[in-house]
Amino acid sequence: MTMKVLVIGAAGRTGQAVADLLLKQPDFEVTALVRRPDYTLPGAKVIVADLTGDFSGAFQGITHAIYAAGSAESDGAAEEEQIDRDAVARAAGYALACNVQKLVVISSLTAYWPERSPEILRHYSEMKREGDDCVIASGVDYVILRPGPLSDSPGVGMIALAEDRLDNLPPVSRQDVAWAAIETIKLGVSRKTIGFVGGTMAIEQALRA
Repeated sequence: MTMKVLVIGAAGRTGQAVADLLLKQPDFEVTALVRRPDYTLPGAKVIVADLTGDFSGAFQGITHAIYAAGSAESDGAAEEEQIDRDAVARAAGYALACNVQKLVVISSLTAYWPERSPEILRHYSEMKREGDDCVIASGVDYVILRPGPLSDSPGVGMIALAEDRLDNLPPVSRQDVAWAAIETIKLGVSRKTIGFVGGTMAIEQALRA
């Protein structure tokens, strides 16, 4: 059965990795939700919308959604509230209203312990945590992925599960984060929050664990 996947934030580095990998998989139709009117993605349907407004129309006919949008470190507190919390909460509501089978949210490892995050990341981490909590409380079937430090290196297909704050956490490739998001859909993972960093365990094995 064909899965119709909405990638929210497909123009970002992680979202682009998700969309690119989905387009290489059989049995997936991809809809990319972006705010850049000049964005193109061959093989995918593109919807332009602002996440600070109503983007409910993008969920029509969708079976699965992946929220890969996020504020940049330099965007400030207001953007963090709008993108990392409020838009995530709205996405959960839209997904529930449109009978989307699963919402996968790419969050942050620091959402486990916002109060212990470095000062520069504290508000961001708080917003990620609040956004995650909204998804969990919404009633939608969800998976929340909380990757640690991200890198733009090629994916290796390996991660390590993690929840604790440790020094010198090994970064995880955005491609591997994207692959983990897709694998949660393929494996039918349900109502789980999964933290991870770079590691030596195959992604499928780690998600099954």
